[in-house]
Amino acid sequence: MARTTIEDIKERLSIVDVVGGYVELKHAGKNFKARSPFTNEKTPSFYVSPDRGMYYCFSSQQGGDMFTFIEKMEGVDFKGALKILADRAGVELVAEDPKKRDARETQYALLEEAAQYFFTNREEHPEVTAYIEKRGVQKQTILAWRIGYAKDEWRALRTFLKEKGFSDDDLLRAGLIKKADGGKEPYDVFRDRIMFPIMDSSGRVVAFSGRTLKSDAAVPKYVNSPETELFQKSEILYGYDKAKHGIRHYNFSLVVEGQFDLVLSHQAGYTNTVAVSGTALTMHHIRLLMRLSPKVVLALDADRAGISAMKRSAVPMLEAGMDVKVAALPEGKDPADVVREKPQELKRIVGHGIHVIEFLLNILRVQTHDERTYKLRVREEVLPLIVAIENRIDREHFEGVVAEHTGATKDGIHHEVARLEEEKRHAQPIRHDAPAVSEGTARSDRRENLGVHLQALMSAVANVHPWLAREIEKHVRTITGDAFELLTEADSPMFAREVFMLDEYLESTKERQIIEDTAHKLTEYAHLTSRESLRLLKEKLKIAEVNRDEARITEILSAIQAVEQLLQKKIELIKP
Repeated sequence: MARTTIEDIKERLSIVDVVGGYVELKHAGKNFKARSPFTNEKTPSFYVSPDRGMYYCFSSQQGGDMFTFIEKMEGVDFKGALKILADRAGVELVAEDPKKRDARETQYALLEEAAQYFFTNREEHPEVTAYIEKRGVQKQTILAWRIGYAKDEWRALRTFLKEKGFSDDDLLRAGLIKKADGGKEPYDVFRDRIMFPIMDSSGRVVAFSGRTLKSDAAVPKYVNSPETELFQKSEILYGYDKAKHGIRHYNFSLVVEGQFDLVLSHQAGYTNTVAVSGTALTMHHIRLLMRLSPKVVLALDADRAGISAMKRSAVPMLEAGMDVKVAALPEGKDPADVVREKPQELKRIVGHGIHVIEFLLNILRVQTHDERTYKLRVREEVLPLIVAIENRIDREHFEGVVAEHTGATKDGIHHEVARLEEEKRHAQPIRHDAPAVSEGTARSDRRENLGVHLQALMSAVANVHPWLAREIEKHVRTITGDAFELLTEADSPMFAREVFMLDEYLESTKERQIIEDTAHKLTEYAHLTSRESLRLLKEKLKIAEVNRDEARITEILSAIQAVEQLLQKKIELIKP
């Protein structure tokens, strides 16, 4: 999207006005302060800077600009936030191809008509409504989720929509009909099924999931819409449009399997529930949930298939840094069964959720009676989950938990996890353009943090000590070279946090001390950057030596000498 559009929005809208539509802001010096909209904090730790157009929430450790805020609050991606803010600002977005836009709008209109048609059909078939209510779904829940019914006829929906002016091509693109063999007319995808409309994050119908009313095992329990321009199953979670505010409020998402599980969970008060609808959780799904909360509770069916799905879902979630717990449902029960039989029981089960690693350890203990087999299954099924955990403290904790469950030593478990991690690393494709991972990871993290700090300092002191901002930039450019522009994103949470913390620091610290502190940080940054550069250059030198490329060797040696000279340099800041 053109940058001018974003600038137009920022000119017409103040971040104070945008954020103030969600929380009550109060003046705090030159900034504003409020209780966090992302956590249930009692002491305000949410700051907004009108001068910089950014916010930072210390309780949830996230921040950014007005676009980031809308993404978090509304559970949309950047395009979604852009549209919301453009509408509020009265800014017209760059027009897309009218034909493409019209085709998409036709799809939305068509699917909305289909949803209304299915809903009316259900009302005309009281036996279907009676079946749904027998499953524990109340009338207001049926209305809220627009649950409908597809008639047991081959072309009922097609006939209805064609009378509304839609063509067979429109219906095919929407995934509502299929082509027939032998020159016969196309026929409806959904027949004699309870219909659940699937919405995008904005609440627009993009697809359907149909549950059979038949008890015939040969008939698929669920039939879902095929993928279309509007519906990509890897990108949409059923119920997300209604759950996003609940996820933020409760600070965790509850993930269930099917549609009845979801609507009954919402009915029981768990408005933070989403459903995977028979598909594996994808990274896009995980990012959707992470926007709202890093915590998740899996309430999948307590059968073999459910446990298998749980393990598949857990690894990418843990890799993404999520806190993954499991609600231990009674054997043979799903969330819908629990809510129907005893609504308050789900609250207890979810409240007693345990970490997925501990859950699997307990499950494997029940399933395995031979001790050696138990340990082998733990190695195969549980230790990969520990490998997926980035946080070293968490990893060490769960290594101890596994050691306690298996009777192995903590050192033994640690070495086995390290071995699995090495196997995983070797199994991954090698990227020749990526820097090698080494023991310098901690130094690299420190270097990155210092880079963000210095960028924030340049911004924070620009009005107070403009000469110092220029000096910092000069030295950082010397240290980073061409990489200066890529140092950090100005709207990143880390950057926002540093800016708000620096405001207080600059107000309470004398200029001389600021200069000394900055010089110290610049020197450390130069050393860390130089060491990283040396490491990479020495790796390149080895390759050049193997290839006997004398010209390249000379070039690299010269670069190494220049870096070593920078290492010896101490940065001095002198006020003009």
